[in-house]
Amino acid sequence: MALNYQKIERTLGGLKLAVILILLFSLMMTIGTFVESYYGTEFANRVLYKRFPFMFLQFGMFVSIFFAAFVRLPPKKRLYGFYTIHSGLIMIACGSFITWYAGIDGNVLLHPNEPARMVYLDQDVFKLNFPDEGLAVEKRLPYRAFSTTIDASYEGLTLKQYFPYADLQLVWESSNRAPSEVALPSIQHSTQYMLYNENVSEEMLMSLHPEAIQFESSLSMGPLSLHYLPGPLVECFNHTNESKLIIWNSFSRTCTTPEELGIQVQQTSSGNRFLVMKDKESVYSFFPEHSPYPLSADFNSVLREAPVRLFNRALFETEPHLFLFGKSVAYFDREQEKWITSTYDESVSSHISLPWMGLKIALIRHEESLVPKRRPIAVLPIQKNNELIQGRERALEIQAQDQSFWVTNNEPLSLMINGRRVEIYLTKETLTLPFEFVLTEFKMDTDPGTANPASFESFVKLFTSEGAHNHHIFMNNPLKHEGFTFYQASYSQNPNTGLYSSTLSANVDQGRFLKYLGSLFLVLGSAWHYQITKKNKRLTPSSPLIAGLQSSVTDEKPTSGVQS
Repeated sequence: MALNYQKIERTLGGLKLAVILILLFSLMMTIGTFVESYYGTEFANRVLYKRFPFMFLQFGMFVSIFFAAFVRLPPKKRLYGFYTIHSGLIMIACGSFITWYAGIDGNVLLHPNEPARMVYLDQDVFKLNFPDEGLAVEKRLPYRAFSTTIDASYEGLTLKQYFPYADLQLVWESSNRAPSEVALPSIQHSTQYMLYNENVSEEMLMSLHPEAIQFESSLSMGPLSLHYLPGPLVECFNHTNESKLIIWNSFSRTCTTPEELGIQVQQTSSGNRFLVMKDKESVYSFFPEHSPYPLSADFNSVLREAPVRLFNRALFETEPHLFLFGKSVAYFDREQEKWITSTYDESVSSHISLPWMGLKIALIRHEESLVPKRRPIAVLPIQKNNELIQGRERALEIQAQDQSFWVTNNEPLSLMINGRRVEIYLTKETLTLPFEFVLTEFKMDTDPGTANPASFESFVKLFTSEGAHNHHIFMNNPLKHEGFTFYQASYSQNPNTGLYSSTLSANVDQGRFLKYLGSLFLVLGSAWHYQITKKNKRLTPSSPLIAGLQSSVTDEKPTSGVQS
């Protein structure tokens, strides 16, 4: 049975199909608007805007618009406005396709007075660097909104699964090290605390285990400094020796004082204290006011790998310092002018009161052998004030030598595989600009009486082959250079320095001209179509008989399709 091409053309260009496509497009755009406002623009792109169903729907609309004009050929004077409108729509569709296929859309992060020339695109990639061999491998990751199983192998690694949006969850695991490599647990323990008073509370986890690389052994909370030390060392803080020096041997896990060992504390001509001690066949020299590490016999190098350390308690008596030893704490009480040590009562849920601002510290969990780690879990992203508050991590599970590891965009991974050192990064695909930016000043204005940002702008210096040029970028005033357009997108503030960084949106749109021209055709076609319709109404005969005769002459076939 032969195909009725004329019927197919009229169906594709018919009003019924056009209405269905427009309703579907409107529905998906409505859903996309809510998704974008709650989950973020990138998530909306991954789950809707840049997925096959939505792009196929746009292609269907393009076909409908094309055939709506095609079935009305050859041109008729009364449809000139109609042809112009549909030509404009086709131009906009072609321009949008060119932008999608060949355009560039990314971000440039500018830190104060630091040169930058990298554009970060939306595509996620993982990078393998072999620094000893000068080799690098880069692979794209699936552009998906949810967790994806990969099961692909590269250079001895197996990629297991990828989380485009994840949060880190605390887990306690057994050590991956061989039993022969694990030291006694008394100096590799990990403890979770809660530090609080009537106004604030802060949960913290500190560890001495070499596998707990995500957790520190020293923290600062305002004026208070916290130090996490091996458990047996707490006994040394009970000593009341005159020198206030403590000698700690990490091999024997014992502590003592110079007075107990009969070691004389001497002074240099400039008044600095020092002492010399012998440990088996080694001789160590210490300057306790400067460093806990010993010096070599010739005073030319610091012996950081030596088993002996020297703690000078006098250095921690003028400012608030809290020493944590797992199940015990120690601090200097300035009112009593002595060191206080306290131990938690494990039979009850207890806390220890501290002499600063009514603070108390409670023990939540203490582990001698288990290792604390933060493992990624896949989540839905949630944004607030155009910033993600959930799902800010991207995570990739990697298997190497029968062990599983996680690498995130904030924590790269370094491994030894078959004797080869490999560094693994999870990042965004980048584009190197042929010119360079430097942020010289960032300015932000707030709404009157509030801290809410009303506007923000960047003052940048652009370095090109022709020299340096100053530019001012703010809302509706982008910077255009060598085909790129840079818009002011967002900003961030360093919590430590208080300095602002600026984020510029970098855009290359080869289809912009067609989209602008198509928009112009839409305006002109609408005005033209309106004038023709208005003129035809004035010329319409009042007699129904004459009108019917005229219609039978001019309308050779019934029209259908998208009417603008």
